[in-house]
Amino acid sequence: MSLLKTASTALIAGSTMALAMPYHASAQSFETEIETLRAQIAELEEREARANARLRALEDQLLRIQAEPISPDEALTIRGRAVPAQTRPRTLDLSLDAFRGSYPVMDREDSVRFVQIQQAEDAAGRSDQDDESVQRAPDTSAAVEDIVQEQQGLQRSRWGADLSVGYSRFSDARINLDGFLALDAIFLGTISIDEVDADIFTSEATLRYGVSDDLFLDASVPFLYRTSTFRSGGAGGAANELVETSVHDGGLGDISLGASYQLLTETIRRPNLVLSGRAKLPTGQEPFGIDFVEVVGSEGNLQVPNELATGSGVYGASIGLSALKSLDPLVVFGSLNYFRNFERNFGDIDENPGPQPGRVDVGDAVQFGAGLAFALNDRSSISMSYSQRVVERSRVRLDGQEWQRIVGSQANVALVNLGATFSLGDQLSLVSTVGIGLTDDSPDMVVGIRLPYRF
Repeated sequence: MSLLKTASTALIAGSTMALAMPYHASAQSFETEIETLRAQIAELEEREARANARLRALEDQLLRIQAEPISPDEALTIRGRAVPAQTRPRTLDLSLDAFRGSYPVMDREDSVRFVQIQQAEDAAGRSDQDDESVQRAPDTSAAVEDIVQEQQGLQRSRWGADLSVGYSRFSDARINLDGFLALDAIFLGTISIDEVDADIFTSEATLRYGVSDDLFLDASVPFLYRTSTFRSGGAGGAANELVETSVHDGGLGDISLGASYQLLTETIRRPNLVLSGRAKLPTGQEPFGIDFVEVVGSEGNLQVPNELATGSGVYGASIGLSALKSLDPLVVFGSLNYFRNFERNFGDIDENPGPQPGRVDVGDAVQFGAGLAFALNDRSSISMSYSQRVVERSRVRLDGQEWQRIVGSQANVALVNLGATFSLGDQLSLVSTVGIGLTDDSPDMVVGIRLPYRF
């Protein structure tokens, strides 16, 4: 009995130990998992704290950028930094990552910097409108570019060339009285009626070069052909007797060199402002010292030059300021120019036979004008403008004598110009103009066609 009791006790004790061992092992495993989870939670909390700190830093930086935006120059320096290639390219835009495939782009840190630059540019763009900096607008149409080039000499390409042809028509009639008035009613003497019709055909080739986006240089070489018809009535003392003759001449005109510099770029509030200068060389036939010959049968009433001038004969320079403002679809423009002619000596300045050396001072001139152009579509426009040039009286001085003013040499030339511009392609345009004279000194009409080509 004691043995059985002892065996039972041993069996119960063994069973109890067998049941207690799995429970002890499970408790240890559970505590290990708890510790692991706590470590993971601590790591996540630490990562979240770092992320929140970085997010707060980015928010503070964004606020600083919005308060004090990065200048365009600073943005350009930031853009110049090298970005290392990534084996797995990634940006902030997942769709862009899928589109670019394996093309190496920036990592997340550089992507954040890129976003900051873009935000700075947007802030700078808004500030530009407030501070009247460069206007941010869609690219101008070809019609507007043609208007800007025609009025201010600016172009989008580095090289450009113009070929233009023109025609001008002048007519003048005058009554010449050689005698005296008797009894305040009867004229005793010779009466002649003179009429001059002049036609001038011009062709000009111009080459343009853009030194920078704001500075452009050009050189122009003109060729002229002139024909003048002279008529005189009262030949031989008979009112019905007319005599007529024509003189033709042509050749190289005065070559000129010019420069245009953009002072201010157009914004929402201010116009485009361009300063221009030009120098003229006396390469054409000078108008001084040309001999006059008497027309046979005119009885001394009509004398005509034996050749016609194709240039001014003196060196000249001009400076001007032009403004242009786009008011879609209108373009408004205006200009003011001053022309200076320099004195020059000539071996003959008189139309009488024989050399008459002396010095010539051609009068200076001031020209102003304004107009507007209307863009019909992206490739065509029409324009209307007014221009007026006031020319001072010229002077001559024979050697050893005093200066003498040339009577009737002053002039007031006013024109109304109507034009149309057509873009024939990305590089070629057609500009046509018709001018109508408003004063006696103005040509009756002026017609011009210009073909600007951009390389």
